[in-house]
Amino acid sequence: MYEQKLISNYSGYQDRELSTVAKSGIKGLTSNPDFTFITELTETVTADADYDLKLAATSSGARDAITLKDISKGVLEDKLSILAKSANIQAKGNLAKLQRTGLPLTKIPSHHSMDVPEGFVVERANISGSMNVSVFKPTYSTHGTIFAFWKPSLGPTPTDINHWFFRHSNGLSLTITGLTPNVPHPFAVAFKGLDNEAFVWSAITILSPGD
Repeated sequence: MYEQKLISNYSGYQDRELSTVAKSGIKGLTSNPDFTFITELTETVTADADYDLKLAATSSGARDAITLKDISKGVLEDKLSILAKSANIQAKGNLAKLQRTGLPLTKIPSHHSMDVPEGFVVERANISGSMNVSVFKPTYSTHGTIFAFWKPSLGPTPTDINHWFFRHSNGLSLTITGLTPNVPHPFAVAFKGLDNEAFVWSAITILSPGD
């Protein structure tokens, strides 16, 4: 199970964004009964105050002022990181507690379930017992295409397509060989997502390979 956390890397924030984030965290964690800090919060307050002064001084455009601002920014980033890590340890993944800190949360990893494929085409190939299969390109990323089929000579077609024979393609088409000519075979297609994602199959197409 994914554990919710505060972000602990603040190096990606622009100058004034970092100031805003720091003040939000300081406000959310000051006198917050869910957290107890030794020096993490007070050191962040000190670093934020210094950063405010150094940032304001850059309005002159002086190179030395910008250098001092950058140094102060790095210190504030480090102090925020330490503060967030301490809060994460104390919260133990409790979302309600973390939301009251005022600091930004990490994004929960999301995965996109594959949609039903569109444009599935099954056609007789020029080679005996072979079929050309293809599908339209999806609008999202996949890990390839799974073309499924069943050989009637092995008995009744399983209701669950996941029990059929599979052919994987890194593209959107391939040729399935070794089929019995002039015998109806069922075909279906699905896009491959993550390893733990179930296949989302197309409608079944039944067609006979030629001689």
